[in-house]
Amino acid sequence: MKLLDKNSQFSMVLGKFSKVQGLNALLPLLLVVLFFTLMSDNFFSSYNIMNILRQAAVYAIMGTGMTFVILTGGIDLGQGSVLAFSSVICAMVINATGNMYLGILAALATGALIGIMNGVMIAYVRLPAFIMTLGTMYIVRGVTLWITNSTQVNVKGAAAFTFIGQGFLFGIPFPVYIFVIVGALAVFFLTKTSTGRSIFAVGSNVTSARLSGVKVERTLIISYTLSSLCVALAGVVYLARLTAAQPTAGNGYEMEAIAAAVVGGTSLAGGEGGVLGTLIGAIIITIIRNGLVIIGVGSYFTQIVVGVIIVIAVTFDVVRQRVSANK
Repeated sequence: MKLLDKNSQFSMVLGKFSKVQGLNALLPLLLVVLFFTLMSDNFFSSYNIMNILRQAAVYAIMGTGMTFVILTGGIDLGQGSVLAFSSVICAMVINATGNMYLGILAALATGALIGIMNGVMIAYVRLPAFIMTLGTMYIVRGVTLWITNSTQVNVKGAAAFTFIGQGFLFGIPFPVYIFVIVGALAVFFLTKTSTGRSIFAVGSNVTSARLSGVKVERTLIISYTLSSLCVALAGVVYLARLTAAQPTAGNGYEMEAIAAAVVGGTSLAGGEGGVLGTLIGAIIITIIRNGLVIIGVGSYFTQIVVGVIIVIAVTFDVVRQRVSANK
């Protein structure tokens, strides 16, 4: 009898554990770690693990922002350009004022303004998210190249600032703390606030959400603002790591963010997914990139692998939705 009770309790715990969004991504994470550990003796070293986590920080923060817009059924193709622009603004303000906090604030404000612009045009003008953010990608990249004259901007006297991207705290890279905190705040926002639940509602069925009293336009603007705000923060981390803002930085990074979200279980159809899976997905993508380099595979092949992963993940999502619809 006691054995049955223990089995019942274990089943209940396991059931609750399986319902936590994103934990399904743990299996592919374990598989890729096992694969590269077997393929190389250098992969599972403490130095390389810390390096992976540091590299994953930018993708994880951007992926968190991308998750907000994908959950509404949208997309943000301008993330890479916003990362470059915000890092350039941050570097310029730091150089002009000597105050890194003003630089960070300027970068975050820049990202927020771009996100608001995207959200307003998508919510009220009803431009498709794909078209609006594609336009933003080209416009912002062009402005970045113009104000920098296509040259990188080095950050002057940035000893304290570089700690954000290069420092360690208790043996762990400081960027890891940033993406964990951002992820925790995002999880809380999506699961514990009415606006977070509205994001899921809009992505599931925008008409039903509107009839239920959800302020759809406001929700969309918040989602795109949060996306660009996360990207601006990622730009600050990126700048602090390299100590130089490059106008061509972030090229293609929006694809990495999309891959992280999709691999983590967020549906491109909207209304399903979450940030925890995205964080795991970002680590998976980074491990694949890192591992392929360690075993001597060319960088061009890395792009192929990431592309294949996106196609497979989306295919599984589409098939799963069709099976669920036919039940």
